[in-house]
Amino acid sequence: MPKPIDDIFSADKAALAPLAGVTDSVYRRICASFGASPVMTEMVSSDGYIRGKEGDKTARLLRYMESERPLGFQFFGASPEFMALAAEKAQDLRPDFIDVNAGCPVKKVVSKGGGSALMRTPYTLECIVAKMVEVSNVPVTVKIRSGWDHGTINAVEVAKRCVDVGAAAVIVHPRTRSQGFSGLSDWSVIREVREAVDVPVIGSGDIWNSYDAVRMKEETGIDYVMVGRAALGNPWVFRSIAARFSGMAAPLEPTVKERLTLPLSHLETLASEVSEKFAILNMRKFFGWYSKGIRNGSEFRRTIFRAETIAEVHDVVKDFLESHVEVRESAATDV
Repeated sequence: MPKPIDDIFSADKAALAPLAGVTDSVYRRICASFGASPVMTEMVSSDGYIRGKEGDKTARLLRYMESERPLGFQFFGASPEFMALAAEKAQDLRPDFIDVNAGCPVKKVVSKGGGSALMRTPYTLECIVAKMVEVSNVPVTVKIRSGWDHGTINAVEVAKRCVDVGAAAVIVHPRTRSQGFSGLSDWSVIREVREAVDVPVIGSGDIWNSYDAVRMKEETGIDYVMVGRAALGNPWVFRSIAARFSGMAAPLEPTVKERLTLPLSHLETLASEVSEKFAILNMRKFFGWYSKGIRNGSEFRRTIFRAETIAEVHDVVKDFLESHVEVRESAATDV
C-alpha cells in the first residue's frame, strides 16, 4: 500500500516545484539542505523515458541521491498507456511519489496534448491518473492549472475526476494556460479545490517569501505549499518559510558573500558530476539568479558570463566581492 501523502509533504516546510532546466539533482540537494521538502525532478517525457535507452538524457533526469528525499518524479504526456508504462518502469528507482504534469503551458508540450492541454481533455487526464495509480506502489499526485483560459476555469472538476480515480493529492497552480506565468494567480481557485476534494491540496503560485506562504495557507485552507520561481537562485526562501511556519522570526537575508559563494559550490559539484564545460554553461543562468538585486550586479553578470573555466569564475567572484566591500566601506565613510 502506498505511503500516505502526509508522510511525504510537511506542514512546516515548503515543497520545491518541478522546474525545467533548473531542478536537477545538484540544485535539489541545495534546496533540500535549506529546508525544501519534498523536492521534485524536472518534468520527464513519458514517451522519451519508455523509448529511450539507459543512461540517455531523459533517464539522467531521474538520477538522484538519497539526501534529496522525500523526492517526487514528474512525468508529462498525453497517452494513458505510455504514462502508465513510465510510472511502472520508475518503480525500480524508488521515488517517494509520482506526479502527473497537467500544468505546463509550454507550446512544444501542449501541442502534443500534454501539460496544460490536459485541462481541455479531463477524461484523458482521468484515464492517465487511473492507469498510473493501478501500476504504482507509491502515491500518484497531479499538478493542474485553473483551466485552459478564463472562459474555461475547470480546476474543481478536473481535481474531482483525478481524486475519484485514486490521485493521492492535487497540486494547484491557479493560473490558466493562456496566462502562462503572467499576471497574478487567483488563489480563490485553490480554495475552491480544497473545499471540493477530500485529499491533501498543495498550493503553488506567487509565493515569493515566507509571508506569502503563510497568507496562502490562511486564505485557502490548503494543507501544503509549493515554491517554484521564487527558488531560482534563492534556496534561502525555504529556510525562511520553515522558520515562519514554526512560529520563529525569519532568518536574516543572505549576505552578498553568501549569495555568490554558494553558487561556487554549486558549480564545482556540477562539474564533478557532469563536466566542467557543462557546469560553466549551465551555471550562467544560476549566477544571474543568485546575483539578482546586488549592487553592480549587471556588471558582475557581464564579466562572469565570459568566464570559460572554474578558475576564472572564482577570480571573477573574488574580485567582485573585494570591490563590493570597497564600495560599501567608501559609502559608509562618505560625508
